Amino acid sequence: MSQFPTERTRPVAVEGRLAVGLLGKVFGLLAFSLAFATAGGFAGYRLDPGWILPLFIVELGLIFAVQGLREREGINIVLLYAFAFVSGLTFGPVIARYTNAGFGGVVIQAAAVTGVMTAGLSGFALVIKQDLSGLRPILFVALLGLFAAMIANIFVGGSVMYGVISWFGAMLFSALLVFDVNRAKHAQDTMGNAVVITLGIYLDIVNLFMFVLRIMTGGSRS
Repeated sequence: MSQFPTERTRPVAVEGRLAVGLLGKVFGLLAFSLAFATAGGFAGYRLDPGWILPLFIVELGLIFAVQGLREREGINIVLLYAFAFVSGLTFGPVIARYTNAGFGGVVIQAAAVTGVMTAGLSGFALVIKQDLSGLRPILFVALLGLFAAMIANIFVGGSVMYGVISWFGAMLFSALLVFDVNRAKHAQDTMGNAVVITLGIYLDIVNLFMFVLRIMTGGSRS
């Protein structure tokens, strides 16, 4: 005999469908964003390093644009992919410096390690039932601390501080990746949320890769 969903089971089923729907959007957008970033990386590989700062400023502008126009259907996706492509252009000269310094193989290894970590951390985030949104203030303060330490390291730091920052950065962006993937399980299923969460996950992965690369090159700043 068939059973009709009760009031108790219906919200759980609806919540599950919403989570799957939003996760599908996020991972689809993320795949295309990484593809655009890869294309940008190839295009920017031979760019003069002097372009890094202007491109970084454009990146910041696009981040604010994605956030501000998150609910504008179509435009939000175009801005997301534009940001991914420009970020690839920005990282092109950085990767070129590592490659020219003899770390080409290490770059590939760092990308592989980041891929494995991303898959593992994302899987961990998906099996967590709790909503991790309460960790936002702690992660935000930790992120500010990381940026402050990186700025200080430019002027007064040494190899030891560089190494500590690299490990802390890798751990922090691993935590942020878990946090952002977990957000996709609990946020409302809208394209605006999908775009913004995808942006966060993309930034987590890119920054995780850069810190893993710093660790694997043994503190070399190329």
